[in-house]
Amino acid sequence: MPVIHAINAATVLDQTITSSMVGGVLNEVVAVIPTIIPVAISFIAIRKGISFVLGMLRSA
Repeated sequence: MPVIHAINAATVLDQTITSSMVGGVLNEVVAVIPTIIPVAISFIAIRKGISFVLGMLRSA
């Protein structure tokens, strides 16, 4: 029967993830922000437009 040893996850992560990896992820997130903001605003505008048109059609 195999013996299972406890592995300290903090030690494994400290050895695997470096500060340059975290910096790269942060740089990518910051680079995507200018794309996400207009898409989110457009999505909200389209939803409001559809709601407005449906409201006008229901009241007519």
